[in-house]
Amino acid sequence: MSSPSTNVPGPALRGLGLTACAALTLFIVWTTLGMRYPAQIMYGFVLLLGLIATFSLKPGLLAERCPRLDQGLSCLLILLALASSGYYLVEYDDIAAFREGLPNTQDLICYAIGTLLVLEAARRVEGWTLVAITGGALLYLFFGHFLPGELGHRKLWFDQVLEVSYSYQGIYGIALGAVVDVVLMFVILGAALRHTGAGDFFNFLALRLANGRRSGAAQAAIIGSAMFGSVNGSAPANVMSTGVLTIPMMKRAGYQGRFAGAVEAVASCSGQLMPPIMGVGAFIMAEITGIPYPTIILAAIVPAFLYLLALSAAVAFEAGRLQLAPESTADDPFNRRRKSQGVVLLVGFTTLITLLLLGYSPTWCGMSAAAAVLASATLLPDTRLSLKGLANVVVDGGRDGLAVLVSCAAIGIVIGAVNVTGLGVTLNQAIVGLGEGHLLLALILAAFCSILLGMGLPTAASYLMVIFVAGPAILDLGVDKLQTHLFVFYYAVLSAITPPVALAVFASAAITGERTLSIAMSALRLSLVAFLLPFAWVYHPEINLELHSLANLPSLVATIAMMVIATIGISAANVGYSHRRLTIVERLVVGIAGIIALTQGMLPSVLATIVIAALLVNAYRSRQKASTTREALH
Repeated sequence: MSSPSTNVPGPALRGLGLTACAALTLFIVWTTLGMRYPAQIMYGFVLLLGLIATFSLKPGLLAERCPRLDQGLSCLLILLALASSGYYLVEYDDIAAFREGLPNTQDLICYAIGTLLVLEAARRVEGWTLVAITGGALLYLFFGHFLPGELGHRKLWFDQVLEVSYSYQGIYGIALGAVVDVVLMFVILGAALRHTGAGDFFNFLALRLANGRRSGAAQAAIIGSAMFGSVNGSAPANVMSTGVLTIPMMKRAGYQGRFAGAVEAVASCSGQLMPPIMGVGAFIMAEITGIPYPTIILAAIVPAFLYLLALSAAVAFEAGRLQLAPESTADDPFNRRRKSQGVVLLVGFTTLITLLLLGYSPTWCGMSAAAAVLASATLLPDTRLSLKGLANVVVDGGRDGLAVLVSCAAIGIVIGAVNVTGLGVTLNQAIVGLGEGHLLLALILAAFCSILLGMGLPTAASYLMVIFVAGPAILDLGVDKLQTHLFVFYYAVLSAITPPVALAVFASAAITGERTLSIAMSALRLSLVAFLLPFAWVYHPEINLELHSLANLPSLVATIAMMVIATIGISAANVGYSHRRLTIVERLVVGIAGIIALTQGMLPSVLATIVIAALLVNAYRSRQKASTTREALH
């Protein structure tokens, strides 16, 4: 008799988990419609539902060896979640009014159990990396006073550590608040788009746009992943959703497996950087900075364009180097079903963008867009959902948000530890100290911190953690608030393709069958421009399209043109081809010049751009001359 699957819970647990997911969706909609509760009550109830769903649907440590025992432990964890969260919700008013800073024994038991439950839930949704980071923060709270020098902090007693962990300073802090107040509604919108088929229209449109081009398969992967990822908000999930179509298509066209996997991984990150949604990053940024949403969107336009241009140019150069033949990618007919999907998608996005620009809250806009998607889908036979389909939207709206919900709850402990111990101030002083004479060195250190701390985490969790660690230091260096937040956000996104914990790369490797390391190295090469872009807007802030830069339009156009040339040059240097094969010296010169053009002041950037343009024009002319000579000989 075969053993049961270790990844599939029993019927009772599965039913409970799916019910909790549906309740999570309905609660978010209910509170968005106007039935508001105190923030801690809302966050506590949402987290309780998330814990129940996680322990019900995600396997534990004993799932492979003792499935029945593992399910029994999951039931015990669910009971503990109900007890600890229930106690916190019932006693919250008294805790806030009388016992903040003076917790009693029952409070401490609740805090200890609640913290351990969040750690186990985080392990189930994101693995040991997140537990190691959060556990390290707890150990620092407990024992950091033993560390020498600036790394040490004042002694915190056991009750103080537990209170920091399980309070508005930790688990119920700004990270969980951003998820509950903003992110989950857009997860629900993504579920509505997927189940109505409107999300499939992204791939269809991408294939149509890339039809007949030599690099058509790769261009379709870039376009489709960028559009889908803007709503999806998760690079690994984006790879698994679109990569199953685009990676085999690129391999059939003639691209190497590792290159195809790298293209899909890098393209899947681009969606979170592309306006107007940016994988809900724009809304989180607006929520915690107070910067208007339209300002954030304008600031992200040029960097997103350069990111996609770099990847698009690289695959075009690679197609030229391999001498691939133009191909057809438009086999799927534009029939009534596709037209219906396009209408639903257009209605949803028009509703969303219009309401955002009118100044409504992101959560209300997301709910309205989801309602518009479902309503318009109901009017069209080819996208109409059955009752079961509607139920799936409600369930998946909660289930798809579990990872980011639980991760951000756990990340709250890290944020609390950084703030309470003064570690953030220490790190800021170190970075600022470097930056007093070497801004570039300080920015590199801040970027390294952002990537390191963000590895293995959902983008929202990574961004929210790192902005409180490295963000203040970048601000102290004189960098604008918006540019600082974009700086951290970009590297939070790029951590998905940065070894050793490159989740988007692992997803690509699972589809291609290639070695993870080879895909990761190709992905790093293809994303070089993306790693440089945050430095570009520090040294050339006009590309963020703020009002003062728009007033000097000729200078803005010249700067963008210069960066376009630098981006194309770096892509050509990466591939080693531009109309003809480039020599090693040409690749080095063009690559270094491109880096200088993106990361240095105006005069060095202009000179570097001239060098790039001259070398690329020379490559084009030599190709034309060679073609003319061959024609004359024939």
